[in-house]
Amino acid sequence: MKMKTKTVTVFSFLSCRSVLLFIFAGLTTVHAATNDTIRKDTAGRAWTNQLPELFITATRTSRAMEEVPVRLNAVTATEIDRMPACNSDGLLEMIPGMNTDRVNGIFSKNASITMRGLNGTPRVLVLLDGVPLNKADGGGINWNRIIPEFLDRVEVAKGPTSSVYGGNAMAGVINLISTRPVAKLQGLVKAFAGTYGTAGGLFSLGGKTGNENSGFYFLLNGFYRQGAGYIMVPESTRDSNDIKTSLLEYLVSGKAGYLYGRKSYTEIEYSYYNDKRGDGFRVFEPDGGYNEYPTNAIRVTSNNKFNGASLLVSAFYQDEFYHRLSESLAAKKGNKYSLFTTDSRRIDAGFWSNLTLNGKHGMTYTIGLDLRSGSVRGNDTYYTSTDILTNRGKMDFYALFGEYEWHTLHEKIIVLAGLRFDLARFYDGSFIISDPSTLTSFMAKYPTAFSDQNWHAVSPKLGIKYLASKTFSFYGLVSEGFRPPMLDDMCKNGNVTKGFKLANPQLKPETLDNFEIGCDWQIFPGFSFHPSAYYCIGHDFQYFVNTGDSINTGGDKDKPIIKRRNVSRAHIIGTEMSLQWQVFSKVNLVANYAWNYSTITSFAAGTGDVDLTGKFIMEVPRNQFSAGLFWNNRFVQTSLTFNYRDPQWSDDQNTTQTPGYKIFDLKAGHTFFNRLNLGCVVQDVFNTRYCDSKGNLSPGRFFMVSVAYRFAKV
Repeated sequence: MKMKTKTVTVFSFLSCRSVLLFIFAGLTTVHAATNDTIRKDTAGRAWTNQLPELFITATRTSRAMEEVPVRLNAVTATEIDRMPACNSDGLLEMIPGMNTDRVNGIFSKNASITMRGLNGTPRVLVLLDGVPLNKADGGGINWNRIIPEFLDRVEVAKGPTSSVYGGNAMAGVINLISTRPVAKLQGLVKAFAGTYGTAGGLFSLGGKTGNENSGFYFLLNGFYRQGAGYIMVPESTRDSNDIKTSLLEYLVSGKAGYLYGRKSYTEIEYSYYNDKRGDGFRVFEPDGGYNEYPTNAIRVTSNNKFNGASLLVSAFYQDEFYHRLSESLAAKKGNKYSLFTTDSRRIDAGFWSNLTLNGKHGMTYTIGLDLRSGSVRGNDTYYTSTDILTNRGKMDFYALFGEYEWHTLHEKIIVLAGLRFDLARFYDGSFIISDPSTLTSFMAKYPTAFSDQNWHAVSPKLGIKYLASKTFSFYGLVSEGFRPPMLDDMCKNGNVTKGFKLANPQLKPETLDNFEIGCDWQIFPGFSFHPSAYYCIGHDFQYFVNTGDSINTGGDKDKPIIKRRNVSRAHIIGTEMSLQWQVFSKVNLVANYAWNYSTITSFAAGTGDVDLTGKFIMEVPRNQFSAGLFWNNRFVQTSLTFNYRDPQWSDDQNTTQTPGYKIFDLKAGHTFFNRLNLGCVVQDVFNTRYCDSKGNLSPGRFFMVSVAYRFAKV
């Protein structure tokens, strides 16, 4: 079946003229997002539902993308199949302004996603089927447990969205929407193998009874992957303790639900994920250092539509038990050996709800109540000394929000206004050192005064969109976002990459004022342009501050003492542009450009603090380019993507930079007998290896071949 497309992240060329346009687009702008009606299996039969015209993430209600005065992007099922990605965060690389960080490829213990000139994953709220994945402890999520083949769609709402979602939605929201079966019986089996001893497989089996708007459905998913890894330390600095990284991970999940009307359903889902990733360093332990993230998650969602209204409620629970084993050897201290483990239990749970009422004269009203709680209990246990470090903390969130939408002037003007009030409480914070030795006794010089803290945040939003014609529209948006402090920063002292971190229980939330304009212009059929520009002012910006002191923590050299602080003010100026061209019916070209100028404009320095005024925000590239060529024909389905990142400052004082990089990725495949697909992914086609701020080396050219069989019985 021929897929319908609206704004697709896909574009290509066949002639010399197209090649030149591809190069030009790669050096200037571009991105796009497709919209499918129904995803089909390779035999052309129904596989899963799609949301073609509707975008649910920006307002927590179903809205047409062109009706929302916010910059929106989507990755549909068709694009998920086409992208040369081995992890779900890789699906976002063709969205303009998305800065993805997965230097070690599939062997990375985690990944980070940032956007809009901000650094740090905690400033982006990530949802899975509408419920948050960000942890109260560290603010991030574990991207490894989200499997691309089990996703139907990814939606991105850019800019502060705290008026709807509260904390963490400072830079925007990413909503990962999983597959729901529509056929009586459907299944997918896939096996794959690749570079560095990588191998694995997955399966999906589901079905549905009744008709399109009623009936019971279920879905079972499983995933397994292993890999021998590679030595991620550059050859010039390796020694006998540097070994290959390693990978062993698996996931099982189950979903069941019942449809009892058009868009009315109740659904429950459970998943368990576990992994073991070697960190590439070994002294005495057989496997060397490693990280594990066993995670249990459960979600219950009910969506009910009645008499011009809809009520959506979701309850969720996530329990992650992080385990790390670490060895170290201080060569300059007579090869002093240290062995310790970190065990940290992180629990996040909550209840989210919103009621939408359709009023008269094009008006819609939404009100909501959100409750959420997060906690951490961690232990660092040293086996080469007597030390045990324990950190604890809890945080509760309570929120009310409302949103008003008005369509007027014959549906040409859309007004969207929102306001949210968040109240948070931090309590039960502690950091305890049991049986301190010389290894940790120095921490006694930096006692932490814990006390319960309360704070609140008010997040307004006002957006206006004008649909001038069928081919041109523009919008303006004023909004405010905030990010709560993380329990890890409030409760735990310890070594981090940038130095020795002191806990700060008095840390407060940061806020961001956002002023934005943008337009959507279809210049001619199949060729469109989507620019946005924004100016942001950050208040009480949370940033690591070098206190000016240093201390020896048992390694080869002293480490600077740092502390997360509320920096006075930050300014961000940026622009994003997306150019999309459907060259032929099966050839598409997409290219994107983003520019950000992110600085600390004023800094309330304390005694001994290093003044950061005028410094650039670290880990933010000034320029980003991406481009993609997508060509489907009767013989092969091909995707070629290109990504460029400028160098980034890797420290707060702007003394060192992480080099920029240029990467080409390729995916090609062919379907036999309308069911069997053979595919190949090549990442970093030209073997352009580069290092991150920690000195870790990328894997270079990485191959993955796969065979998949998909069926559906209507």
